Amino acid sequence: MKGKTMNTFSHLILPLLLGLVVAVIVFAAIYEKNLPLISTPRASLIALLVVGMAMCMGGIGQVGISGRWASPLAFVGMVLGIILLVIIISGLAGWKLPLIANQIQAIKAVGILIAVKFVIGTAGFFFHWL
Repeated sequence: MKGKTMNTFSHLILPLLLGLVVAVIVFAAIYEKNLPLISTPRASLIALLVVGMAMCMGGIGQVGISGRWASPLAFVGMVLGIILLVIIISGLAGWKLPLIANQIQAIKAVGILIAVKFVIGTAGFFFHWL
C-alpha cells in the first residue's frame, strides 16, 4: 500500500499557476480592464473566490497528510482563509468593513491576503515539520 506523500505538482506548482491567475484578475480589476467572463468588480470577487478556494486545496491537503492541524502555519492559514471569506462576502453583499469601502478595495485586499496565504502555504510545503 502506498503511504501518504505530498505531491509537488498539486501542493506547489498548481497553487503557483493559480496565483498567477489571481494576479491577472486583481490587476485587471484595478486597471478596469475586461477579461473574458470577468467584466465587473463583482465578477472579479466571485472569480477570486473560486480560484482562491482551488489554491487552498493543496494547502489543506498538506495539513491533512501531515496531521498537523494545530501547527502555527496551519492555524495562520485557516485564520487568513476566514478573513478572506469575510472580505469577499462583504464585497459581494455591499457591506462596509473598516478600511474596505468598495469592491475595488476588497479586490485589492483579497489579492494581498491571497499572496500572504500563498507564502504561508509554500513555507508549509518546505517546512512541513513545523
